Amino acid sequence: MLERDYIMRLIRQFFEALEKLIESRNEKEPATIQAEFGQMYTAYFGKPDTFFYGRSADEILNFLRETYNPQEFLSRVEMLADLIYYHGTIKTEETERKMFFRKSLALLEYLDAHSDTFSFERRRKISDIRKQTDQ
Repeated sequence: MLERDYIMRLIRQFFEALEKLIESRNEKEPATIQAEFGQMYTAYFGKPDTFFYGRSADEILNFLRETYNPQEFLSRVEMLADLIYYHGTIKTEETERKMFFRKSLALLEYLDAHSDTFSFERRRKISDIRKQTDQ
């Protein structure tokens, strides 16, 4: 029970921080927003953003599986998928942006296939990302 409460609190805290960052991205310098995204990777996943950029979705899933217990694993996948997606939205170079979107898509598809919970919102995100990456 305590572990489930911790996970729910962590998820709520993460999404509140991400929403705040997304809302403020037009008001701050791009370098500041980039740095704040980088801090979120470290704060919530214990690795710098470059760790996730240089790895495939399968490598990222293995890292998450090895790092977090089974009760927390899928929540972390969802959190990271959203973080990578929204980080991609601030990228101006199209190739880089699509790389972020594809990585997020792979994580969301994994989550969709392995989660016990059906989510219309997740399915909508998957569809939107596919359209943006021409997949």
